[in-house]
Amino acid sequence: MSIRDKTTVDAEAKRPRVSRPTGSTAVHDREGVATDPRDLVRFSIPEFEYRPLGGAPSLRWPHSGWIAHPLPAGELTPANMIMLEFLHALSTAASRRNHHLLLAAGDDSGLRDIRELIGSSAVDAFVLATVTPHDPRIALLARRGIPFASFGRTEPGMPQSWVDIDNRTAVSSVTTGLIEQGHSSVAFLGYAPQGRWDVEREGGYQDALISADLPTLAATPEPDGPAVQHAIDALLDANRPPTAIVTGSDVLAAAVYAAAAQRGMHIGTDLAVTGFDGSLIGRMLTPALTTLAVPTGDIAQRLVDRVLRELDEPSDEPGELIMPDLVLGASASLPARTIVA
Repeated sequence: MSIRDKTTVDAEAKRPRVSRPTGSTAVHDREGVATDPRDLVRFSIPEFEYRPLGGAPSLRWPHSGWIAHPLPAGELTPANMIMLEFLHALSTAASRRNHHLLLAAGDDSGLRDIRELIGSSAVDAFVLATVTPHDPRIALLARRGIPFASFGRTEPGMPQSWVDIDNRTAVSSVTTGLIEQGHSSVAFLGYAPQGRWDVEREGGYQDALISADLPTLAATPEPDGPAVQHAIDALLDANRPPTAIVTGSDVLAAAVYAAAAQRGMHIGTDLAVTGFDGSLIGRMLTPALTTLAVPTGDIAQRLVDRVLRELDEPSDEPGELIMPDLVLGASASLPARTIVA
């Protein structure tokens, strides 16, 4: 059902106890309904105080043909390469399903844009990203019964129409691979938690080190240049620097490359480095970066498929955890059996 209020069509069928399509056809005096049910519906209209909604006939598929993606302020920046790639993939996925993607860049929360779009009946459904704990956008859409799908997990009690990366398992797998290659001093470099993904990536590293009975060494600076540089300097200038660094993003991996070069260290031999994202920045590094690539195309297609299924009929389908793609480069050797995807 479109995000237009479906009570109009329900009202056409409820009182005379005929099917919704029959009720709608009878109310709008179209052909295809026998005389008796047509009269039953039309005689019930005054009693039910029904007033037709002008857009009601358009509630049937294919609806408006638009899917909205609200963009909170600051989410779309030139540095956020993964988001740029995701938006391109989302537009392509929507097009494959004969829909268009509407980007709405507004206030920090995105609530105003969502309310305006719901009120305008301009879109059929919403796809969200950068989901936060107790996200007010999801609460609003769930309360209004609006179809949506999210890149990121929703809270218990909310509709579970989401797709997410299994960050913890993926990072644990890569870290274990480094340990199996002989690294007994493995550090983690991530960001101070900006979202669930940061916590999960560090958690995967911790799982692997604890399982191997090795000491952990994690640095999680705020995501600004000086703080990140200070954290990297502290790792590389320690009395016993790590022989491998697992990073939470390709951007951080690139910063480790630069710091190592200043010290005459060779990536892949003196220091193993892994990344996360599979972004353009990571693909430009030499030697090639071993990284966990976010499959933006697969995620976008799954989200569009999910939200269009929700349009047809709301379901209790659980969310989906998918693995990132392991991209092997010369920055870190991993055992052949290291399987992430």
